[in-house]
Amino acid sequence: MDTNRLRFHSTSVLWIAFLLFALSPGCLASYSIGVGIADTTGPSAEVVFMGYAKIEQKGAGIHLRTFSRAFVIDDGEERFVFVSIDSAMVGNEIRKAVLRKLQSQYGNLYTEKNVMISSTHTHSSPGGFMMDVLFDLPTFGFVKETFNAIVNGITRSIERAHNAVIPGRIFIARGEILGANINRSPLAYLSNPEVEREKYKYDVDKTMTQLQFVGANNQPLGVINWFAVHPTSMNNTNRLVSSDNVGYASVLFEKMMNKKSLIGKGPFVAAFASTNLGDVSPNTRGPKCEFSGMDCSEQYTCPGKKEMCFASGPGKDMFESTSIIARKMFNKAAVSKNLNNSISLL
Repeated sequence: MDTNRLRFHSTSVLWIAFLLFALSPGCLASYSIGVGIADTTGPSAEVVFMGYAKIEQKGAGIHLRTFSRAFVIDDGEERFVFVSIDSAMVGNEIRKAVLRKLQSQYGNLYTEKNVMISSTHTHSSPGGFMMDVLFDLPTFGFVKETFNAIVNGITRSIERAHNAVIPGRIFIARGEILGANINRSPLAYLSNPEVEREKYKYDVDKTMTQLQFVGANNQPLGVINWFAVHPTSMNNTNRLVSSDNVGYASVLFEKMMNKKSLIGKGPFVAAFASTNLGDVSPNTRGPKCEFSGMDCSEQYTCPGKKEMCFASGPGKDMFESTSIIARKMFNKAAVSKNLNNSISLL
């Protein structure tokens, strides 16, 4: 994993740890909670996707629209905003632009101290928004349409969460998901000291953690799920904008809870957010040689002339694989939303 990704994941994990600590039973018992969702899809044609850094991977349509999902949590003393956005990354310029828009409406209520914006890390959304040479190089520079769609969508989702704040309770649930992720560098993992590897049952984290938000009248408001898996079921040949497996899991959950509402329009908001996914792949068949089908997990090269080594699965193509992984996460999350299986943080 490169330094920037490592720094990003470390920061995300620290913030998530802070969030769970802040909501622990030892804290104040009453919360004000608001949830909101807004579209961030942006240009769906002729803009290079961010993630695989493949210049020829330009958008040519839409598989799944992308969204920003916001959660406002207030314990009466402090307010915290968590945003999960279907995007490869979130740059500092995106964050600053969102905060400027929020400040123009709410003053100092939402600042860099209490707003966390986390990307799901899908590799199938438009790029050109990072304002960083390295990240914007594949898109041949800045793409204003992508930047504005993301900034406006994040801001709008926070506004909607702000306007929807009501008294509520928070629950936490955990569960194990099998067959949905593998270590993409298993040989590298074996280089870790044995005493460290003995601490864990698997070579990747298979635990899903879910925060459930419920109104004081027992009305379900939303959920945030964290499960370690890369949103790369849609491979680098894909040219359709997509929120990938985690985005589809969100859509499935929201469709279940919002009944006949259009996607992205219902009151219940379900995020499947980025977590410790650095070396975790959804391509459960592992890396195979393109023509021979030989395992190539050791050197990631194949003996055949121009024969590629790539990972895939569990479906027959990337669309089915996206659906299978998404449904595994959704099914576990849907079971976990049963409050009888959850621990109240109230």
